[in-house]
Amino acid sequence: MTETCSACGAEASGRFCQHCGAAISAACRECGNPLPKGARFCNMCGATAAAPSSSAAARTSPLPWAVAGIAVAALIAVLLIPRLNGGEQPATAAAPAQGPVAQAPFAGGGGAQGNPRAVDLSSMTPREAADRLFNRVMTAVSNNDTAQAMQFLPMAIQAYRNVDQLDADGRYHLGALYLFANQPTEAKAQADSILASNPTHLFGLFVGAQAESQRGNQAGAKELYRKFLQAYDAEIAKKLPEYEEHSQGFPTMKTQAEQAVR
Repeated sequence: MTETCSACGAEASGRFCQHCGAAISAACRECGNPLPKGARFCNMCGATAAAPSSSAAARTSPLPWAVAGIAVAALIAVLLIPRLNGGEQPATAAAPAQGPVAQAPFAGGGGAQGNPRAVDLSSMTPREAADRLFNRVMTAVSNNDTAQAMQFLPMAIQAYRNVDQLDADGRYHLGALYLFANQPTEAKAQADSILASNPTHLFGLFVGAQAESQRGNQAGAKELYRKFLQAYDAEIAKKLPEYEEHSQGFPTMKTQAEQAVR
């Protein structure tokens, strides 16, 4: 069935637009909840599955969950975008990406202010595709383009879920996406997976603290921030590859943890 993509206006079919990569009908345009084929309304927020008119969109205020997650996403964007834009390719399996995410090229390179260039996700490994989509979401966040960040958010989450074995860095990325989507339970699960392998891993402690704070458990968040600060020097001294890649962001994380435990 051919539909008109609400993001770029081109004719498209399937779950994602083959021209810009936007979700067509697989997820609610308001809250991101997955929708069954043919659904007319979202069973989570009640929004219509049809694209809103331009006049209605102009009257719509930012979504509460997006506002709640934007500060978290902005922080993660500061920490991670320099690495993802630097051209490094993470170690991944050799198999190319599969499924709906792989079928949808998206506009990349330069963010909202640049001249977009089509990128074919099907030519990448699953992890490369996931990191590219993560980069797209966080670049949009850094450009204050919440609408575009939400547009690519479901694709980025699904892309990481398509990776067979995520390392701590990948789980950190996925946890950040879940936080932006206001899904702290899922974010905490990623943090717990990191901590299961290394109970003092800074990524696991930081994302876990953010998730607990988002769930309203300030005591739990404060405890995880305290553990983050206690482990900070010893963990940094390990010079783990993921720490080295994100070294420019740790002072900001430490400052936030210090403020939280006061």
